[in-house]
Amino acid sequence: MNQNLLRKICVTIISSFFYFCTFGQSYTGFFNFQYEESSGKLLLNIEKLKEPFLLVNSFGTGIGSNDLGMDRGKLMDERVVHFEKQGDRILLVQPNLDFRANTNNKLEKTSVEEAFAFSVLYGAKIEKVINNTYVIDLAPFLIDDQNGISTTLKEAKQGAYKLEKSRSALFLENTHAFPDNCEFESILTFTGEATGQYIRSVTPSPEAVSVRQHISLIRLPDDKYKPRAFHPESGYFSMSYFDYATPIHSPIEKRFITRHRLEKKNPNATISDPIKPIIYYIDAGCPEPIKSALIEGGKWWAQAFEAAGFSNAFDVRELPSGAHPLDVRYNMIQWVHRSTRGWSYGSSISDPRTGEILKGHVSLGSLRVRQDFMLAQGMIPAYKDGDNNHDVMTKMALDRLKQLSAHEIGHTIGLAHNFAASMNDRASVMDYPHPLVTLTNDGKLDFSNAYDDKIGIWDKRAIMYGYSQFSDANAEDQGLKNIITENINQGHYYLTDEDGRGVHSASSITHLWDNGKDAIEEMKRLNTLRSHCIGQFGLDNVPSGTPLSELEKVFVPLYLMYRYQAEAVGKLIGGYDYSYGVKGFPRANPIAMVDAKTQQLARQSLVSMFSVEKLGIPSRISGLLLPPAQAYPRTRESFNTQAGPTFDVNATYETAIGHILDLLINNTRFTRLHNQHLLDEHIREMRIYFVSHRNDEIARLAEIHQILRIKSLMQSESISHSIKSVLASHLKEYLINKKGDKKVTDIKILQHNDYLRNIITSELEDYQITKLPNTPNIPPGQPIGSCSFD
Repeated sequence: MNQNLLRKICVTIISSFFYFCTFGQSYTGFFNFQYEESSGKLLLNIEKLKEPFLLVNSFGTGIGSNDLGMDRGKLMDERVVHFEKQGDRILLVQPNLDFRANTNNKLEKTSVEEAFAFSVLYGAKIEKVINNTYVIDLAPFLIDDQNGISTTLKEAKQGAYKLEKSRSALFLENTHAFPDNCEFESILTFTGEATGQYIRSVTPSPEAVSVRQHISLIRLPDDKYKPRAFHPESGYFSMSYFDYATPIHSPIEKRFITRHRLEKKNPNATISDPIKPIIYYIDAGCPEPIKSALIEGGKWWAQAFEAAGFSNAFDVRELPSGAHPLDVRYNMIQWVHRSTRGWSYGSSISDPRTGEILKGHVSLGSLRVRQDFMLAQGMIPAYKDGDNNHDVMTKMALDRLKQLSAHEIGHTIGLAHNFAASMNDRASVMDYPHPLVTLTNDGKLDFSNAYDDKIGIWDKRAIMYGYSQFSDANAEDQGLKNIITENINQGHYYLTDEDGRGVHSASSITHLWDNGKDAIEEMKRLNTLRSHCIGQFGLDNVPSGTPLSELEKVFVPLYLMYRYQAEAVGKLIGGYDYSYGVKGFPRANPIAMVDAKTQQLARQSLVSMFSVEKLGIPSRISGLLLPPAQAYPRTRESFNTQAGPTFDVNATYETAIGHILDLLINNTRFTRLHNQHLLDEHIREMRIYFVSHRNDEIARLAEIHQILRIKSLMQSESISHSIKSVLASHLKEYLINKKGDKKVTDIKILQHNDYLRNIITSELEDYQITKLPNTPNIPPGQPIGSCSFD
């Protein structure tokens, strides 16, 4: 080797060493940047000013509490931003895309831009300029609370925390530069005094909460994507903005669906492969057999895309080695661990300008599968002949995971919930399914049809609306109209969250966790199944070595098996049949009340639950529910107790009673019944039932809570005086014709009657402060914590 070559090699090595010591590491990609180890600066090179790109902040790691909603991989804000130079500074600016002017008139565009506020998200002094490239330090932006963690902890009453920058730093291991995106991660530490149990239960030292925050800078797609019009019955999420260039005769607010870009290789073919398929990748940290179940369920969507004219358009695969889950190039299914079972999420990164989905991101809570296992475990004495007989429960739990995978992926391809699908023979995986376990003629349980094993017909129709290709704009308008019209003519229904959630819902067909077209008949079937399962419940429902106190946790979901079907029945009372009718489409019909006879049957179905026969717990079972064994405490998923460490039968009854009365007695339901001229009948029939069933201890308890709720409503400002007059009239009915009380000899009934009279006849100043009775909270059946429309 000659001396000149040796000298060049030495110079190169020394220069590289000096550069690494000075800058630490250099990255080349969508943005070029360098990390300067000596100062901790991250020097970002900005070659183009006012060039829009997408800024996304998310969680690199989570806190581990579903109640706090800060999970590993959870996506937060997505914003179109750009860099602009002002004096000696570079500003990171977010324009206001909610208000636009879609016109070629630049002055008209400017007039709208100048009318509304914009946001400057970050400002940095220019470090240097190299060949028209501006260099700024991005580290202060990255090491800042972009996810609002301190605010979330404060609002959740977990403590007053603040970001401690001396314990925060860039996390270079997860900092990457790719051709279309740059990924930055940082360790953020928040210090403060922990005042809440949620944060204390998941942090090793709660006074210092450390998480990793992820920031993505993403290249926006080209302008060849064509937004698709939103229709209320299409089944999609919508994005919208106000277009001030709209003619006066047209709506100013523009609405479009969110969806992936999917184009046929052969646009003229009925069925064609796509130019670029939609591929989802499964988290490498997901164990078997869960991984296989999630992949299988996710692959169901290929059936729907075939209905829309695509072959080989959708697939689910394992994440390639070395790929990052938050890389925008990979649609992800992430397996997320928390301290409690919680909601799963189907989120996406989309272009706020158009609604085009750039990346789907599914977060699946790992503990939910154990709850599904427990649902089956409570139904069958599987451990009678050994501790390894768990195949039936495991299969049901895995079958649920397949459906859950399809459900959450559905959100990430644009679809909203369809809570009217269950009445249509499981028409959509975008509903919440209750396990359909049946009782055979020979008294055995059949789990074979607990969950569906395919995509639903509604899902295919929805994908047809969102992803079918058309030859031109006119063909698209007519084609989309035809799809909606055919949906209606084929008997498909679509109603979503606003119409299905909570006891105040008015829709008679929009329910969560229910089965069947006839809610009342399904309630009867479910009660028969529940009675059978309770009849055989005992020690054989848990494996050997299980403390008997743990039986209660298995018994809770069995005892409350009816709860969601009861809610479906309750929505018939004061309910209405309606749709998202649109003029020019077949279903533009007036709203119609549920007929009085159906409402009466629904009321009878619920009121009849107030009996020892329906809600009673056999002493054989209550005798097995021991106080908690050491190291096996009660949780919020256990029944409440007011009897110290022992199982409280009476509190359990009150829990069940309170849940059913919530369905029968609330201000919105009473208002609707009053508008339907059925309120008087509703209250009278409940009163007649209670009066005629006072020999039943559960009916007596329910009657007391009924009276207290009615008196509480009489003081409510949320119902009219005309309704209060009806309530007052029925309270007086309890005090009329009480001569029959003299014939009563049962001391319990006499005490009950006296107590009722004292409640009803209390002086005005006493019942003015009557509050809703404090019945014990029902254990959570749905996933625990805050819901973001899983």
